[in-house]
Amino acid sequence: MKETRPGSGLYHAHYLLDCRLDNWFRLLNENGWHIEKRKIPQFLYMLGTSLLLTLPTLLEALIFALPIRRHKIEKAPVFIIGHWRSGTTYLQNIMSRDPQFGWCDPVSTTTFNNSYLLGWLTSRVQKKVLVDARPMDNMKYGLDLPMEDVFALNLISTHSIIHMIAFPRNYEKYLHEAFVEDQPARAQRQWARSTMYVLKKISLRKHGRRLLLKSPDHTCHPAALQKLFPDAKFVNIHRDPYVTIMSTINMFKKQMELIRLAELPDADMDDLLETVITGLFERMYKKLFAMQDSGAFGPGCMAEIAYTDLEKDPEGCLRRIYDQLQLDGYDAALPEFRKYIDAQKGYVKNKFTIGPRLRSKINSHLGFYFERYGYAMTEE
Repeated sequence: MKETRPGSGLYHAHYLLDCRLDNWFRLLNENGWHIEKRKIPQFLYMLGTSLLLTLPTLLEALIFALPIRRHKIEKAPVFIIGHWRSGTTYLQNIMSRDPQFGWCDPVSTTTFNNSYLLGWLTSRVQKKVLVDARPMDNMKYGLDLPMEDVFALNLISTHSIIHMIAFPRNYEKYLHEAFVEDQPARAQRQWARSTMYVLKKISLRKHGRRLLLKSPDHTCHPAALQKLFPDAKFVNIHRDPYVTIMSTINMFKKQMELIRLAELPDADMDDLLETVITGLFERMYKKLFAMQDSGAFGPGCMAEIAYTDLEKDPEGCLRRIYDQLQLDGYDAALPEFRKYIDAQKGYVKNKFTIGPRLRSKINSHLGFYFERYGYAMTEE
């Protein structure tokens, strides 16, 4: 696999490049200040960038502290949830064409700490480096498409599942912290404070438009999001678990090789990733189903679609989402939806072959998911 190096797009697109200096120290401290030897040049480059940006980061934080604190998110956000590789990106990209929504553009997200004062500069840089920033599939980034809000949270907080990619030896910590409701009260408050700061700043940049947000890790903690926004709306997109988990394993393998800073765990990584991802899938959906069955999502607060339905009939799925969430604006946005959908018709998906070990793990742990959505479980 090709190594990251100075001058390559992915080297400069590392998700921690704009990490706030205090957050760097917290991350390093909880990971024993250990960086893999061959990753030291990349780490020093990133740390140097953070040092260079410290003054403008502080200046932006001071200038916008009061406006962000006073800003109110009047319209409850729409959260697109679903496991990694289940179609969340495609769905958000389509829905983001509706002008009623505000969303996390690359400048607001990957350069969150300097999105106001240096946005004019970082947008120019990102036009060059984001093109090849998705090594796991054939989808392209662009400044006119949304990104995951978790990448903004990464820059100011250690409470993010994505940090396990940079520090994979500590993966259990970051996996567990994704389930916010299971954390101590203090950790829950820290997560809530950081998340609210991120969303209020982005909402301010988007002039108060209803936020359309997507991060698969939100599927681990919809109750925590509902606590922040009691009227939040959720769209749950699901997909065949065999395909979803195989694609997720491929994604994490590629991302860990490209952006990890510490060594991999001393284990068979194929076996470990299969176990970890299947276990994460099981835990997140058992929690989500328990919430749904308890009636936690009131009328107009939850919509569900299958990825295969979105592929076959995207307009019909979007109409159903808008109806179920009691959202206006579908007809007005339909021409823009069609433009994006038509532009994706040549998209080629990755193909994977499942091995008997992984199939056995999925069948053993996800029977409840197969039954819930009617996916066919196979033995070979």
